[in-house]
Amino acid sequence: MEINKLSNHINGQVNNTKGTESAEGAQKASAVENKNSNADKVSLSGSSASKSEELFAKIELEKLNHSSFEKLKGMKAKIDAYQSAKADSPEAANKTEIGQMLNDPEMWGKIAQNIIDK
Repeated sequence: MEINKLSNHINGQVNNTKGTESAEGAQKASAVENKNSNADKVSLSGSSASKSEELFAKIELEKLNHSSFEKLKGMKAKIDAYQSAKADSPEAANKTEIGQMLNDPEMWGKIAQNIIDK
């Protein structure tokens, strides 16, 4: 029995090993192996999932920015009201929301506790 006439079993395909055909068979087998290994990989780089995920992140960031700026506008309005009332009279300033917070001993206790905790 000659070794050149034996069949070779690679990746479920039978290739005859005769002279130069064995080199071609090895190239075909490696090509099939590369194709199979690439088919097993999962990549989201070319799909629309990464684009939609990026769009979702941008929308969520925009929502957070909007809510933060709304809170900032509200606080600015309270400070402006306090400053304009303070310009009129100290009693009027004490009646504003910021004035009431400044005169509240419980609020000062919370501020002190936050300072101690940090």
